[in-house]
Amino acid sequence: MDLNVNKTTIAMTTKLNSQAVLWVLAGTGIFSIIFASGKFFGGADWVWQIIFFRYLSGLMLMLVIAKFKRGKIEFSPKWPLHISRALVGGAGGYAAIYAAANMPVADAAAIGLLDSVIAIVLGIFIFGEFISAKRWYAIAGCLIGALVVLFDRGAFQGTTVLGLPALIALCGAIFLAIESVLIRALATAEDIIVVLLQVNLFGTLLFAIPAINIWDATNIEMKLLLCLLGPLAILGQYCNIRGYQMAGLSIVAPVGYSWIIFALAIDQLFFGVAFGYLTILGATAILISGYLLTRSADNA
Repeated sequence: MDLNVNKTTIAMTTKLNSQAVLWVLAGTGIFSIIFASGKFFGGADWVWQIIFFRYLSGLMLMLVIAKFKRGKIEFSPKWPLHISRALVGGAGGYAAIYAAANMPVADAAAIGLLDSVIAIVLGIFIFGEFISAKRWYAIAGCLIGALVVLFDRGAFQGTTVLGLPALIALCGAIFLAIESVLIRALATAEDIIVVLLQVNLFGTLLFAIPAINIWDATNIEMKLLLCLLGPLAILGQYCNIRGYQMAGLSIVAPVGYSWIIFALAIDQLFFGVAFGYLTILGATAILISGYLLTRSADNA
């Protein structure tokens, strides 16, 4: 009887893990497009406006959804966590952009890979997550696969001195790891509409000032075009939150490494950037390791 119960529990956990991985995979793919928006629009110099209009249009959409679903708009008593999430998320994103602009992009991305590792460690201490040897192997596989891809793209093969930009890249990884912890905490404690509404509200307020400082960098047509990023970001946030609701950080955080695969696809399809066999090997390692994560059914 106990054996049957244990098999049922493992099957249910595996199913939830699989669903969580798919949700976060979808969210990562969506945000890969958003993160490439500066490259698409040719506006890397006005990244604050990209972030601001993404949050602003996302907020407008969530206000409509919240009014339609609830009849009244509620303010979360956990607002300090929401504003903290918006702050560290924005700071982490800007740190990654700054580092990539002041050191080789592949080097900055390689340092940024630490965010998931840090998030997993924080998950162990904050949420008491237990991670089996099998899951550690899968996590390591994701990390190694990502490093293989970035090494093939030239990471740490130049003569760049790892000074301030590298330190900022590391700080960005820490900020994004903290954001993952906050997403996990909020996703399991509050309604998804409340979570989406609050982060877009505080994101709009926080990034209005830097966006205004470069307000004349874009015309009205471009500003309206940037507003299209909001609904796309809402969809990506929804997917990520659903995934974080279903599984622990040791499952969902390593899935973030799949952004490398999406970035490769974007570069190939839209910018004609080719990649070699070593890159394909690394991407394959990420995919296989992600699958192994769904099969690890220990308590998470």
